[in-house]
Amino acid sequence: MDPRREHVRRLLQVDAYVSDIHGQSSRPTQIIDISRMGVAFVSDHAMPTDEQLLLNFSFPGSAIRNEITLTVVHSNAIGTHGRFRNGARFIAISEACADRIVDYVTTAPA
Repeated sequence: MDPRREHVRRLLQVDAYVSDIHGQSSRPTQIIDISRMGVAFVSDHAMPTDEQLLLNFSFPGSAIRNEITLTVVHSNAIGTHGRFRNGARFIAISEACADRIVDYVTTAPA
């Protein structure tokens, strides 16, 4: 089995931002799907791989901010408008945040 698809992913389109491990240098992104172990997102620039970053986002209809430490495993150019599709694996995540992700991934879309 391809390890990138080891966990069920669910479509999630929300604005987010990625910053360095210290919470500085924030850059806007848009999450496109999520699983309990990782996330895919689109950015306006290539993301460094094998470097720890912080991802911040909220689920639709929720004011709760989720912060996850992750590492980007691939960053590839898409289309002709200078956008990049990024795939990342979670490194550190709070139990509460992990529970929200599992609930989202395992709940049928409305």
